[in-house]
Amino acid sequence: MKILCIAVAVLSLVSVCQPASLACNNLLTPTDKNPQLLGRWHMIAFASESCLATTLFNSLIWPSLAMDITSKDKPNTYDYNIKVKMYGYCFNETEAFFYENSKMMDLDSNNSPTGDPDVFLQTSCPDCIVIKSTDYIGTLLLLSKRKSVSDAELKEFETQTQCLGWSAMKKLNTEFDFDNCKILNDDISDEEAETLGNNILSTISERMSGMYIDYIIVLETRSGLTSTEVKQ
Repeated sequence: MKILCIAVAVLSLVSVCQPASLACNNLLTPTDKNPQLLGRWHMIAFASESCLATTLFNSLIWPSLAMDITSKDKPNTYDYNIKVKMYGYCFNETEAFFYENSKMMDLDSNNSPTGDPDVFLQTSCPDCIVIKSTDYIGTLLLLSKRKSVSDAELKEFETQTQCLGWSAMKKLNTEFDFDNCKILNDDISDEEAETLGNNILSTISERMSGMYIDYIIVLETRSGLTSTEVKQ
């Protein structure tokens, strides 16, 4: 897996130029706009400072995620219900947060902000938010009111990732049909658990095989070697 991370990093350096420092300064600046937070947000893409974490998340899990935000009675406080779908199963969880001046923070039992804030960064996408988090490991998330974004909007997010010097951006699954799935909870039967496990293993195998083939093709294209020479 470490070799894959190194290969991704090298190919990224070969294929793109380092973003201009002025552009990076702008893209990594906290937003000066207050987004309309209420409603559903679809998670489009992500990146992290850990190549291994990004690769594992994308190759093994590759979920669809959406976040429904509602307001609470106290000013600047909200609930978000995050919905997750993977391998035909869904689950959700609700948390509360505080938002002010481009910063998002968890709320404690007294509804007071706590912990390190997540920061909303600049984006030219009119109905997107870009969130930089430093919990556990640094992550960058692109969310939109739409279920997909334009190539230019995705490219801007990719540039933000490059400005941070993080691992390559990964697109998330865009199957946002959370009504057409089985609810995953503590009452799952042994038979369902076995089926879920088999589905996960099968999907992981398919995705890893596809990643390996893509990796070989890219190396062949860039190096001029045959697939046999690359494998050696």
